[in-house]
Amino acid sequence: MRAYSRLLFGLLAVILAACNLSTQPPTGEPLDVPTINPGGKPVVSITSPEEGDEFVVNEQIFVTANARDAVGVTRVQLIANDQIVKTTSSESASGQTNFEVLLDYTPRQEGDVTLQIVAYRGAIASDPAEVTVNIRASQTQVTATAVQQPNVPIIDPNDPTCRLLTNVGLRLREGAGVNFPQITVLNAGTVAPIIGRTGANDWYQIQFGSRVGWVAAQNPSNPNEKYVALYGICSNVPIIAPPATATPQPSLTPFPTWTFTPGPTNTPLPSATPGLPDLVITSISGETSVTIPSGSTEVVRQYAITITNNTLPGSRSTGPFNNKVILPGGLEADLGAVSGLDAGTSIVLTVNVTFNAAGNYEIRAIADSDNTVTEVSEVNNIGILSITVTGP
Repeated sequence: MRAYSRLLFGLLAVILAACNLSTQPPTGEPLDVPTINPGGKPVVSITSPEEGDEFVVNEQIFVTANARDAVGVTRVQLIANDQIVKTTSSESASGQTNFEVLLDYTPRQEGDVTLQIVAYRGAIASDPAEVTVNIRASQTQVTATAVQQPNVPIIDPNDPTCRLLTNVGLRLREGAGVNFPQITVLNAGTVAPIIGRTGANDWYQIQFGSRVGWVAAQNPSNPNEKYVALYGICSNVPIIAPPATATPQPSLTPFPTWTFTPGPTNTPLPSATPGLPDLVITSISGETSVTIPSGSTEVVRQYAITITNNTLPGSRSTGPFNNKVILPGGLEADLGAVSGLDAGTSIVLTVNVTFNAAGNYEIRAIADSDNTVTEVSEVNNIGILSITVTGP
């Protein structure tokens, strides 16, 4: 009996040891790696501002964040010192698996402010991402060197032109309604002039580079949740009658990441044997004559770069690829990664460029900068825009 007891005790010890081993993380593996799975919570992170950044009372702070979920993030909230200050939803009712947002907050008193972003999949909330910033009474009290927040737009408060700023990724459409074909997708943080509107101000017509299209202004099921913010003088924007109702489109797949699917055209393209993709910089849009204002040492302008897979339907998709831009002075900057472009589709990427001296400059955009895509031609991946800068 004593031998049997010793054997039973030994087996129990082995079982307990195995259980303990199964609950220990592998040596050297981080414990705080966020996971995304259909049964879990969304995961959210704040891109900017950074912990300890300094701002001034009554000056707008732009908070950029990324929320991810295997099923789809449906809405995101910005919270300042435990008070909800802004909520925005995905344009897609089913949400987005990768949801980029840019939300603004204006502090009204000095002191520390804790900014939080919470993402939702329906009623399921993420753990909050948070950052604490310091609010000063005046610019003279700011101790750190002023640094332009990354991935945020430049808003000129003295510019009278009526412009919108996208809080989320939005589809640019041919007409004011979800049944109109999609032209392209605008990234969160895109700034574009408004040239028309509907009578209810629920859709805006904008000029985006060489394209004209419509974007939704708000969540149709909750008009208090705005997709865009307005700047400049907007009282004179004309009401434009929407075009004739488009042919109903099939239901959309979940909101795409960095790509778009064009609507049907009236003239069918000729059939062709499926072939290799061909990436082309089809346009670089932005000011080509820039003036540095008197009393300023620099000026910032945004440029929109359109990349197209210039092949016929049926040709291969590109797969993922990286892009870069060579700025004045030879500085190279990451233009972002694209998850893939189907045949005949395009994407618009934006970059902010700082000019601090008069002269003639060039912006060079390079698609597939790492040469990962096998293409019809490798010599047409570069686009160039010449810019003349004058100033004091």
